[in-house]
Amino acid sequence: MIRHIVELTVPSATAKQFYGFMINPNDQQYSGWWPGEHLQFHIVKPGNDSHLGDIVFMDEYLGKNRRLTFHAAVTTANPPNKIEWQMIKAKLRLPATVTLELNDSPNGVKLKHELRIGYSGMGKILDPIISLYFNKSYQAALDEHCKIEWDKLAAYLNE
Repeated sequence: MIRHIVELTVPSATAKQFYGFMINPNDQQYSGWWPGEHLQFHIVKPGNDSHLGDIVFMDEYLGKNRRLTFHAAVTTANPPNKIEWQMIKAKLRLPATVTLELNDSPNGVKLKHELRIGYSGMGKILDPIISLYFNKSYQAALDEHCKIEWDKLAAYLNE
């Protein structure tokens, strides 16, 4: 399994602010967060009242050369500390999840963004094929994107 983790602390933000924004996405706010980089993020099909089971669509650039587009199901919704999305294609759940963990601290919100792609057990023999797509340059682009976007979200929410 391939795991990509970015951990940082974002000053002037709270777990509640970030959680509320990310669990109930809409395109206008998402593109306003980072114009030109963030394109779409919205609920395609609602789940329950806590958003568990929501199907979302996300479309964004990771710098000039990469684009990330996917549908996903909300598989964990624990306000205000954790959201997990599992990517889906043609109603099939893929071996790819994005987890966002948020915890308040005296210095701001401590954020952990984790992308897991691939299989455990016997299926991990496919990981080298997956790593052809999710290679070191893609990981570097995702690192850079994450390090910029969360400070931008704090600024956007505090306008």
